[in-house]
Amino acid sequence: MTFIRRPHAALAFIGLVTLYRVIMLAFDHTDLYVDEAQYWLWAQNLDWGYYSKPPMIAWVINATTALGASDSTFWVRLSSPLFHMATAITLMAAARRLAKDDLVAAWVGVTYITIPGVTLSAVFLSTDTFLLFFYALALFAYSRLIEKRSVKHALLLGLAIGLGVLSKYAMLYFAGTALIAALVLPQARIAIRDSLIAAFVAVVVVSPNLWWNHTHGDVTFRHTSQNADWNGLHFKFGTAAEFLGSQFGVVGPVIFAALLWALYRRILRQDGRLETHLFILSWPIIGVIIFQALMSDANANWAATAYIAGILLAVVLLLKKSEKTLEVSLWINTAAAILLPIATVFVVQIVDLSHSRLMQRYVGRDEVSREIARVADSEQVTAIVGEDRNIMADLFYTLRDSSMPIKARPTGRFPDNYYQQEFTLDPARDPGPVLLVTRNKQTCANDEPNLVETLTPESGFMAGRSLYFYRIEAGCLAVKP
Repeated sequence: MTFIRRPHAALAFIGLVTLYRVIMLAFDHTDLYVDEAQYWLWAQNLDWGYYSKPPMIAWVINATTALGASDSTFWVRLSSPLFHMATAITLMAAARRLAKDDLVAAWVGVTYITIPGVTLSAVFLSTDTFLLFFYALALFAYSRLIEKRSVKHALLLGLAIGLGVLSKYAMLYFAGTALIAALVLPQARIAIRDSLIAAFVAVVVVSPNLWWNHTHGDVTFRHTSQNADWNGLHFKFGTAAEFLGSQFGVVGPVIFAALLWALYRRILRQDGRLETHLFILSWPIIGVIIFQALMSDANANWAATAYIAGILLAVVLLLKKSEKTLEVSLWINTAAAILLPIATVFVVQIVDLSHSRLMQRYVGRDEVSREIARVADSEQVTAIVGEDRNIMADLFYTLRDSSMPIKARPTGRFPDNYYQQEFTLDPARDPGPVLLVTRNKQTCANDEPNLVETLTPESGFMAGRSLYFYRIEAGCLAVKP
């Protein structure tokens, strides 16, 4: 693609891709996924922290839905394509400082905006959207600080790290890789004064979330620790191989192959100084997640922060060795960037070889919630009580204009999710009767609960699975001492 020769052409390309995503978002027929619906609920209850994540995503959703005076999926998700555009532009600025090359900066921008992980994230809202922007902003400030001392850029670095941590704790990888780079490479060192300024600002920005966790039983830290799920040395090589394979899908087959090539060159010490620097800022993160996969499990997106510097590393290497291969990568990724938004518009019509909807987990949620509401109204219950986070997330969103209370079934344990933390049923205050929505048959010690209906959807996220609706006294759900 010979038109990708200058930053202004790359900026135009990024703008067109973003405009396309925003337009297609207006015609998107998918439901909010369970995490998105949960983030929307957080946005209705602004705070300095939440059960499983820091607060940034809730703040942004609150802002976009207020701007549009609407809680529709369009306004809930609008920030995703816009933030990814901002990330691509910021990453271009960082690339230009680090590589001292406009061509590299241009290719970094268009590559980032089209990688499959960003395409997916620009359609469905996630905390990575905001994390990656602040990570790119931190890389830009860092690129200036390794050139010369600057209070202004030290403040920017601290602010970027702090706001990144308020987006997702994986922002801390930046500090770790920057420290490793400083220990290994003289050209990667920041003045002590600027480092202290950045650290101080970051701590100040993050401190409200630390205090919130302290006053809420360290719930977010505990949840993050539970996600790691280490139970001894297991060395699950199959899980690690699966994670590595998934990275070809996250950043595209060509870009991740180039990163593997960069790893090979680093082992043989064939890389140059810039490649070494970018390798240190990216590959240690991938290495940590590979180890996590060996010990337990790892989601494909857990190494997302590695690709802020990693994309720059791949572009530098491919421009040096084979620009045509980089063009092939852009064609492949751009095709995916065009097709995925189309799939969300025709989500009902598109099926796979087994005749199931291709994006089945993103549809049918509102239908289930409305059916639950219908039964609750007909049974004249005082509340809907759920057990499943998947079900409860959409109940709160789809029934947002309903006066029917929605509660989580009490467990007597440390909460497993946000709904148990904030909306657990208190049988002493609300004796019922309530409508229990469960996937399991229900019994009571003193009374036989009334099974009023069974729902088994033929399609959508609950396809082929049954939900049981019980009209039940709340006392039956009380946790026995």
